[in-house]
Amino acid sequence: MADKTQTTIDRRTVTVYPAQADDPLSLPVFYSTDFKEAGAAVLARCQKLGCAPFNLAVISDIEWDQLLSPWPHEPVVEKDDKFEGRSPEYLGWLLGTVVPYVEGQLGGEPAASYISGYSMAGLFSIWALYQTDFFAGAVCGSGSLWYPDMRAYALTHELRRNDLRGVYFSLGDRETKVKNPVLQTTEDVMRDLVDRYTQLGIPTVFESNPGNHFRDVDLRMAKGITWLLAQ
Repeated sequence: MADKTQTTIDRRTVTVYPAQADDPLSLPVFYSTDFKEAGAAVLARCQKLGCAPFNLAVISDIEWDQLLSPWPHEPVVEKDDKFEGRSPEYLGWLLGTVVPYVEGQLGGEPAASYISGYSMAGLFSIWALYQTDFFAGAVCGSGSLWYPDMRAYALTHELRRNDLRGVYFSLGDRETKVKNPVLQTTEDVMRDLVDRYTQLGIPTVFESNPGNHFRDVDLRMAKGITWLLAQ
């Protein structure tokens, strides 16, 4: 595992894991928003999967529902959901503050930048592709693509890049076997987006994993990163 650096920016934690390579800038960087910082665990899983080397930047300790919801909405999963629709604010902070910090730690601009995330952060990773051309691909692990109006938005708006290197979706095979009718739509939305992106010529895949939303999170993210770097 690479040595890491960690700092607090605007009360949020940013952890950078440089690749173990003579020239880390020749390798891509993944920007991952985590509910709890888990970069070391993901990197360990990636190593076991034979993943190509990469740099990793993890953002954690954030206002989860507030910042990762693309537009405001009333509670959907729990009565205390706080879907404030502040993703534009968070994306602006990520690009304007975190990226310069990470590139400073790495010593310059890396070969490519990808975005990855799980659950609400997976939703954010897909939404971000419609807002900026900065990211060359995305990993959406059990992404909250059930989010109201996300399917319509993603199917009627244009991605900011037509040369994306890949988009990876995954979901636990028990995640849609729930009583909440909104959550039941997650796999259908993912498959619709796979079809849409494939038609656009973007390498895209959907992978079903055993278990519910909370099982093998690190492994699922590592599988997505490994797939994307192989494209």
